[in-house]
Amino acid sequence: MDELVRSSHTIGQSCLHLQFTIAYRRQVIRVEQLDKLVKIYLRAGADRIGVNIAALEVAPDHVHVFVSNWKNYSIPEIAKRLKGFSSRMIRKRYSCYLKYYLWGKKFWSAGYFYRTVGSVTAENVRRYIDETQNKHWN
Repeated sequence: MDELVRSSHTIGQSCLHLQFTIAYRRQVIRVEQLDKLVKIYLRAGADRIGVNIAALEVAPDHVHVFVSNWKNYSIPEIAKRLKGFSSRMIRKRYSCYLKYYLWGKKFWSAGYFYRTVGSVTAENVRRYIDETQNKHWN
């Protein structure tokens, strides 16, 4: 996880924690097969856009996704693509089961939690800028 990703003109690390909640907080993931499908389709959605899911945990009414190497997308775009693809595929396969728990064409709730994660704290970056950048002016 601490490895830097290199491309033709950049080097860096981008890690992101996302949490998606099932619509209406329904505990539909209790079905074992649905648990596996959620994981499969979130990983497939990540593969489609070229980001890496480093960790993925599923609870009865939400999932936690740890995404790395996402520099080519904004956070809202990643959430939209992962939620959209997985929702479409799950509803396609499990519509008979889901119709008792969810209404309309939704699987995930509209919102999501996000937090960028890094090996350097904001305080360390502030200290680095304050203490080292003055040397350029001496």
